[in-house]
Amino acid sequence: MSRLVLAATLLATSCVRSEAGGDPPLEPSEATVETPQPAARVEPASPPPVEPPVRLLISDPETLAALEREHGLSLAALLHDAPTATALADYGPGPLTTIRTALRRRLASDRAELPSRTGVGLRYVHRQFDLDWLSADDTRFELVAVVNRMDRQVFRPGDEARPNFGETRLIYRLAYTREQGGQALDSRLPMTINVVYWQRAGQGPDERTGEQTDKRTDQQTDERASARRVVAARWRTPARPGAALAAWLAGPEGPLAPGRLAREQLDAVEINVQTERWPSTIRPAMAGHAEYLLQVFRDDGEGGWRAQPLENTPDLSRLRRRPAARAELLAWLQADEQRAALDAGTLVVPERFLARAATSVTPKGFARLTNRPWSQLFGPEDFADYDFRGLEIVRSPRGLLRRLDGLSCQGCHQSRSVAGFHLLGEARDPAAVLDTLALPGSPHLDGELERRGAWHAALAAGELASEQRQLSEHERARGAWGSHCGLAEAGAVDPSFADWTCDPGLVCTALGDDELGTCLESGPAQAGGVCEVGTMRTRTDHHRDRVVDLEARPCADGGVCNDNAVGFPEGMCAFSCAASDEDPTRGCGAIPNLHRFNNCLAAGRPFSTCIETTANPAGMRSCSADAPCRDDYICARSSAEAEAGTGVCLPPYFLFQLRVDGHLG
Repeated sequence: MSRLVLAATLLATSCVRSEAGGDPPLEPSEATVETPQPAARVEPASPPPVEPPVRLLISDPETLAALEREHGLSLAALLHDAPTATALADYGPGPLTTIRTALRRRLASDRAELPSRTGVGLRYVHRQFDLDWLSADDTRFELVAVVNRMDRQVFRPGDEARPNFGETRLIYRLAYTREQGGQALDSRLPMTINVVYWQRAGQGPDERTGEQTDKRTDQQTDERASARRVVAARWRTPARPGAALAAWLAGPEGPLAPGRLAREQLDAVEINVQTERWPSTIRPAMAGHAEYLLQVFRDDGEGGWRAQPLENTPDLSRLRRRPAARAELLAWLQADEQRAALDAGTLVVPERFLARAATSVTPKGFARLTNRPWSQLFGPEDFADYDFRGLEIVRSPRGLLRRLDGLSCQGCHQSRSVAGFHLLGEARDPAAVLDTLALPGSPHLDGELERRGAWHAALAAGELASEQRQLSEHERARGAWGSHCGLAEAGAVDPSFADWTCDPGLVCTALGDDELGTCLESGPAQAGGVCEVGTMRTRTDHHRDRVVDLEARPCADGGVCNDNAVGFPEGMCAFSCAASDEDPTRGCGAIPNLHRFNNCLAAGRPFSTCIETTANPAGMRSCSADAPCRDDYICARSSAEAEAGTGVCLPPYFLFQLRVDGHLG
């Protein structure tokens, strides 16, 4: 099903005349007195035409494929001047050259730590990204989403001469098609490239001045506000499907018109790539381990690309070596000038303090110090005298540090994400079941889309749009099963998390994070519930992170615990499929037998064959955008008959497209 998330449109009553056309009724002083005539029938007034709503996210595969195929929006055409290239081997010069170099350096550094155990393929226990994928003749980058981020204008508004009105983001995912064992295999891989363009007012048709374009609203005189509405109007695309929508988006009035994606509008190319995965047999108490590299590159104007500072992500190694720089940063954070932005989540840390690369790790999110760079640099004692009066979100030192950690790249990507990603895209094959996500985005993204929709609605109504953002673990249905909640310490919950409570019948359960727990059933675990927990011991070196003192918890009658050692974080209760029809929270899916599945892959058989021959049916937690999985699980499609946008909760690395290992060339 196409996933087109739309912002509500509010129409002011003062717009009726200019929208509907025609003259206003005559005033009494303008009427001519005549002989009374029979009253004419008064026809009901026609409602004003409703403008299309603003699109926030476009992930319809047919539309995206048409944008690549017919409108020059393939990554090869856009940034590599290779419009006919269909495989990475033919992309030629461009940002991928620099990205390959950066990845080669990172992979070599990781391999040097344990060279006999680290490499590409299943024979290694530390399994790395295959760099050859980025120059192969059967790999490509697919456009999986177009994202309207006008709401980000608050971070980098530009200047008076050339103001910015947020960003347009084109999200691409690495993918391949090849034959193996007589079968055609098509899979994506855990690497995304985010191509970011500025949104600017421009001089397209009907965009000469804000006043000309904006007669439908309140005739505001502020030029920047008027230009902002001009830019927003581009995203009011007609409700057309597939190729027709692509043509409108890339047409002269659309947000993806060639001039709006010109090289001078390009801001950055961002990568998120799984560099290494350790199976659960190597980290049995943690259900495995995976690492991701996050970097941003910009055109240097001389035909090359350079790594750039990461937004709000501190350079830990430098700041630890230079106490004066750390003290300067702390003083900057404590200054009154930063209070409002810190509370709202719109803080922009000066680039002189920032890193040019970051690592995020899974599972266990904020329970791991690697994902909390600010908490490695400062402690609650550094903000003991901070003035929290009047702040809405950040109300304590621990809340302040959590806000900062969530603003970093690694903190954001490990907050209610899909194995370190927030947007992975819909399958291009609507009939696909194996290796397929039921939802293209994360629970964090779903919560964010509601906020962005409200922001655009306020903009359309001529109101001041709120820039207030929740903490990075924001969810649409706080308090529901699997959502985050404030943990009590010494009988009290920290003020920043005191209103993070659970719905009746659920209890806030600690799963490793000292500040936020998970809302779960109070009795024996139901389908998808927790059945094995331990104590997290985390270090600044994520390779030394451990879970100790594992303890079993009961499943409800008829349930079986799939534990951490076979890849299920905190364990997962599963039941028979026969009982799923009686419980709306259960769905029927399949769980591969870990040992037989890995042996099948090691024998060189296609992963689709290995899944089909080693999986057993099981009743698991059902999921949708309205009922997401808990942390460290993804919503996977369960069958061809399943309703679009619904699935069952599985560990992420049970999907081949989310792991670097097991893909044979």
